[in-house]
Amino acid sequence: MQLTKQNIKDLKDKKFRKQNKLFFVEGEKFCADILHYGAEILHTITTNKSLTGYPNICVVSEQILSSLATTKTNQNIICVCKINEPSISSKGDALVLDNVQDPGNVGTLIRSAMAFGFEDVYLINCADAYGEKVIRSSAGTALSARLHILTFDQFQSNKQKIAENFVVADMFGSPISQIRLPKGKIAVIIGNEGNGVSEGFRALANMVVSVPMSNKVESLNAGVAGSIIMQRISEVR
Repeated sequence: MQLTKQNIKDLKDKKFRKQNKLFFVEGEKFCADILHYGAEILHTITTNKSLTGYPNICVVSEQILSSLATTKTNQNIICVCKINEPSISSKGDALVLDNVQDPGNVGTLIRSAMAFGFEDVYLINCADAYGEKVIRSSAGTALSARLHILTFDQFQSNKQKIAENFVVADMFGSPISQIRLPKGKIAVIIGNEGNGVSEGFRALANMVVSVPMSNKVESLNAGVAGSIIMQRISEVR
């Protein structure tokens, strides 16, 4: 696809990103991250005439760059990148997000997954992992994670490639601190912020766990609960 100013603006829309398998990141930090992680950068748009080290550099005015950006502060650089589609299989333990809709939670969970060795992240009907808010909430770690965007049917038909054990997070589950973890790869499943894990994923699970907490707090949000569960699992692996 020949990229135009309008095309780049259109990449702010999830449908256009999905259709063209492209996304963009903005700002020196995130562009340097994506260069470091080896993602395929198709175009680099910048106001910096002396910029080097990026492919297909196009120098534009501050006005043009500002019109393309999603942030109010001028970031000086935008990279248009190809969405990587890794094969469905997990290197080790995995994180599964089931209809998690808040971009902040999705970004936080991807960041925690990378921190605790859950390099494969499966997203089923979630906020777009390549949206600007998710990338920023993940502090750029979404650019190095192995992200798999699937339907539930695709996940179910490939579950043997993903993990041997499926652990659902639920506030009424057994305390994670008291669980004896099974052998084999584990996939931790975090559900929707309001409704929890769907019935389809519950049927796959062989363990249901919770995070013990004071009765002064009714519940934890998905990002916090999922992060604690992954940390506890990584600690005893």
